[in-house]
Amino acid sequence: MYKTESLQTQATMPMVRIRCTEGAVGKWLPLQQNWSSRCCTLPERFMESAQRIHAFETRDSDVFVVTFMKCGTTWMQELAWLLLNHLDFTAAKSSYLTERSSFLEFSATMPLSVDTITACEEMASPRLIKSHLPAQLLPQQVWQQGRKIIYVARNPKDVVVSSYHFLNGIKMWKGDLDTFVNEFMKDEILYTSFWSHIVDFWRMRNEPNIFFVTYEEMKRDLRSVIKRLCKFLSVDDVKDNQMEQLLQHLSFDNMKGSKYSNVTDLIKKRLNTTEDFEFMRRGVVGSYNDELSALQRQKLDKWSSDFLKAYDIRESDIFGDL
Repeated sequence: MYKTESLQTQATMPMVRIRCTEGAVGKWLPLQQNWSSRCCTLPERFMESAQRIHAFETRDSDVFVVTFMKCGTTWMQELAWLLLNHLDFTAAKSSYLTERSSFLEFSATMPLSVDTITACEEMASPRLIKSHLPAQLLPQQVWQQGRKIIYVARNPKDVVVSSYHFLNGIKMWKGDLDTFVNEFMKDEILYTSFWSHIVDFWRMRNEPNIFFVTYEEMKRDLRSVIKRLCKFLSVDDVKDNQMEQLLQHLSFDNMKGSKYSNVTDLIKKRLNTTEDFEFMRRGVVGSYNDELSALQRQKLDKWSSDFLKAYDIRESDIFGDL
């Protein structure tokens, strides 16, 4: 069902580029294309769990939060969990988000003491399940049974910078930013190909089970995103007085200051991180301007344009003006 290609990169663990064999997945995905041409770079150890993830059994009430890494996943998880759980701020302020919304493939990508696939299987309904996997590697039943997917995208230059700091921080990748940019564009960094990941969901954004939103839109007008998400999840609209409390709870400063949503300390306990590792860093749009050189920005812009023109898409079509 899968074929792999070993990669020589700056990653600190063996990495492979995974493709689905021709005809193996496309028939149950709403987007018809040659899915065997799509790839995803993952740790070699992922292959030990690939079939379990493929066969993962879903439930009617399941909601999946799917993103490329460092695209606002935690922010959306906290929002979606609160909407699905009647704005239970007390629970949100006293229990870890990682327990309320488990990360499906985490133990398949990192050596952990807990099996996160089993943890997802054992969660009580309604389950809110996080994944960074691209469309073709998600559980088959997600597509066959039309489970709800919240997809969050973010502009590639901010993702590059945030991913660089994150992967260096957890010592999963070692090198300078320029090398990282080059490996990112060559689909050699964890979870790449970036643009395939984003564009495939962008092209499926009008499917009834997919809620497509960008990090940039959430930063611009979170109130409107919340109203739209309530309809998608078929939950009650948030009343005005509750909306202010929800917006304050979801503010970057509040979430970064909460040990229950900011998993910096948890990751430091589970993984071998650098001393200055931060799971949540800046939380702004356009932070790449401070960290990417003019040449790096130009290279990334050309790479993006070259990929997107095949689909007659511009970056601004997805993210708006940055």
